[in-house]
Amino acid sequence: MILTFTSNFICYFDPFEILGSKEVGIALFVSGGLFFVYVLLYLRSGFFGETAPKLDFLITTRPYRFCRHPQYLSFIIMILGFDLMFGSVVGIVFTFTLSIPSTLYRARVEDRLLRKKFGKEWENYVEKVGFLFPKLKKVNIKKPALEHQ
Repeated sequence: MILTFTSNFICYFDPFEILGSKEVGIALFVSGGLFFVYVLLYLRSGFFGETAPKLDFLITTRPYRFCRHPQYLSFIIMILGFDLMFGSVVGIVFTFTLSIPSTLYRARVEDRLLRKKFGKEWENYVEKVGFLFPKLKKVNIKKPALEHQ
């Protein structure tokens, strides 16, 4: 969270500017924010607290049926949107070198804690659902048999 505020501060005072990025940034920031609120409302009391899981059951529905960490994905989208909204080159560099790696680290720690708490149920979930993005399912396309003429 501290990294977020630092990134916001950097964006505001960054002398460099990415031209034409304001509208894209606003769209990312708003859509990431709306997604974040959706995840927050869906998790309710399970959202607040430390990295250790607070709930006694594994959530695998709604946003969690697509990816295991939608709240971190929405956070990354918001931060990138903020950087682009201000057209901040330094902010984007900061986001990619510090904010995103620290967010991914926290998500990995959470994965380990969830694996420890939920065991096989967690393993089955991980097989089906991607870390930050949906898993692409393999499509088995059968090639037509060559006909002998």
